Amino acid sequence: MAKRLILHGVVQGVFCRYYCSETAKRFGLHGSATNLYDGTVEVLLDTNDDTLVDSFIDALKTNPYGIRFYGSISRVDISDYQGTIRGDYRF
Repeated sequence: MAKRLILHGVVQGVFCRYYCSETAKRFGLHGSATNLYDGTVEVLLDTNDDTLVDSFIDALKTNPYGIRFYGSISRVDISDYQGTIRGDYRF
């Protein structure tokens, strides 16, 4: 089952979708990132590996790869996701 992440903080207009994509590539993850109307970013990950998702979230919060990102992530909500991986920034 896929995972749905909602990223809170300063996440729109700061290269967050690109940042998520580049970080996901480091973990071999595929999915999408989409700006939502409430100012958050939705990330859909095509994996059911909770440990991998936790590592991905950790990397998003700490940016160990030095990927260009001008915002900050204050909270990540995680839920299971059933459906097609869709979004405006696919990776």
